[in-house]
Amino acid sequence: MSRQAYNTIDVPFHFRHTCWFCGEPSSTHLDFPHSCNIASNLSHPLLSLPACRECCSLSYPRHVRSIWSLRAHLKQALLTKYTKHIAIGENWTEQELIESEFSGAILGGFGKSAWQMYQIAKQRIAFNGWALSIDDQSLEIIDDTANFEFDGTQYLSITACIDFYVEGVGVDKELLTQLVEILTPNRFGYALQIAKLNKRLSHTKRRQIIEEITLQEAESQQIEQEQQSLLSVQSTITDVKVSGATAPAFAIQWAMQKRARTLAELCQLEDDFFDEFATLGGAAAFHSYQGLQLYLQAREEKTWAQECDPNYAVWLTI
Repeated sequence: MSRQAYNTIDVPFHFRHTCWFCGEPSSTHLDFPHSCNIASNLSHPLLSLPACRECCSLSYPRHVRSIWSLRAHLKQALLTKYTKHIAIGENWTEQELIESEFSGAILGGFGKSAWQMYQIAKQRIAFNGWALSIDDQSLEIIDDTANFEFDGTQYLSITACIDFYVEGVGVDKELLTQLVEILTPNRFGYALQIAKLNKRLSHTKRRQIIEEITLQEAESQQIEQEQQSLLSVQSTITDVKVSGATAPAFAIQWAMQKRARTLAELCQLEDDFFDEFATLGGAAAFHSYQGLQLYLQAREEKTWAQECDPNYAVWLTI
């Protein structure tokens, strides 16, 4: 394709001689697309962007159809190439490297330059270029990429993110993959914490961890469903007057949440009640608890509960 067919993007003064893809000094241009066969399928003009020689040398799939997709693939290629550099920040802190006792020609050099290597690689991956325009006319190009982001870094997919931590940090791939399936990608950080604590493990140990997390999640979901059920009816809970005392709605709701259905069960939670409502003040908390005691005692009489308790239907859902 003729070089004249490409549109050179505008470059802000403070980004002159800067690679649009990674922020390193630029020494050439990257023309996209490189083949005229896919030019008609683009959603934007043919573009020529300042780039460093390394970004220009990186390969990417032939199906790439937008500049955003191209950038995502080049970022992933850099991430894969410099996994060990970026992983330095996962395995060390700057202070730990400063205080390390590395010595010798190889280890000594690593101790002195490792953090700088990490920062440079991290900055290249995080660099997002600048707004695209041609002759001062902004290019409204929709970002059609669907990447996975974790800890400020964009990955082509959740699988690419897992591969990074397997290679750079040494976590167990099968364990991390299964944990993400159970916990969902939204809780990748928690899954990664578990995987970091269990890097070298047997098949039996891996299975035990998976079973434990699966059980925890099932119990957590059950509790959440019960809480949602309670929240859906809490607005219908009303104060109840019994023997001259009042059981306030908030205290009744608390008893429901604690599954305290009888006076005996409430007495076992007396300290918890006063800890929970300490901010009410001593007198208010005492009167609320006293009213709740009389209310639960009254509810033990089935006839009273059915005929006099305005919250009877709510208790049936607990």
